[in-house]
Amino acid sequence: MDQSLTPACFSAALPAAPLVSAEWDIFSLRSVEPPPHFTGKFADHVLTLQEAGNFRARQSLGGRPAEGMCQSGCVGLVPATRTVTWERLDGCAGARAISLFVPAAVLSRVVSQDWDKDPQNVELEWRFLGRDPIAANLLTSLADEARDESPRGRLYAESACEFLAHHLIRRYSSLCGDPPRVRGGLTPRRLKIVTEYINENLARPITLRILCGLAGVSPRHFERAFRQSVGVAPHSYVLETRVAAARRLLISDPALTIEEIAARVGFCSSSHLGSAFRRRTGLSPSAFRAMQLG
Repeated sequence: MDQSLTPACFSAALPAAPLVSAEWDIFSLRSVEPPPHFTGKFADHVLTLQEAGNFRARQSLGGRPAEGMCQSGCVGLVPATRTVTWERLDGCAGARAISLFVPAAVLSRVVSQDWDKDPQNVELEWRFLGRDPIAANLLTSLADEARDESPRGRLYAESACEFLAHHLIRRYSSLCGDPPRVRGGLTPRRLKIVTEYINENLARPITLRILCGLAGVSPRHFERAFRQSVGVAPHSYVLETRVAAARRLLISDPALTIEEIAARVGFCSSSHLGSAFRRRTGLSPSAFRAMQLG
């Protein structure tokens, strides 16, 4: 197959539709039943976690074969634009695999920005049936986010994907060592710009790319600097700000429905608002309103 597959083309080529699909900015995730056979190459780097199932499998990349037991927790990595062949050698009911598609341009940007190296001189290594608790935990968390309508918010998913991009370089690339450590929080002026943007745009998608642009720093530096300046991660700050805004609207405008309030403060549904609200107050939005206005 000459054409590199996008996540959408990969999904269409499978014998069964993905169990879960999600798109976060330029990252894509699919949870699928592993096909009996697959040959192709991907436009993106593909990091995969065997989520459930236990069966024998064979994979080949660049004429190099590997075979073994594919068990829950196994992690694999297929570099972009490399033709790979996959075979499931025996059946396994209920098998599931999570695949995160990481654009090659993301890793090139990370290598250039955070390691100050030429991306042309950095290559990712193929991995099959490995163990990687960090990648496994984050892929599981991202799949849960996709299944549950992103309860921690889009910003959390984008931040986790960025972290995994750095993890791939540190663990699976020809580039040795961690990037130079960046110290210091955001300047007061930059922090004010970022927090004002968040407060004024709660009803809209707040992306990591926009916040990094406002702060004038890379995603890796932004995560560290924001946490140092505010005390919490950016996604936690946005979620807390949305819940606080919902709390104010519940009291100040009794005519608004829970669905209308959810839309105004950036939750995708009333149930999404309800779960976030209960975790922080111990009450549902309706119970909180009744208690405050009763």
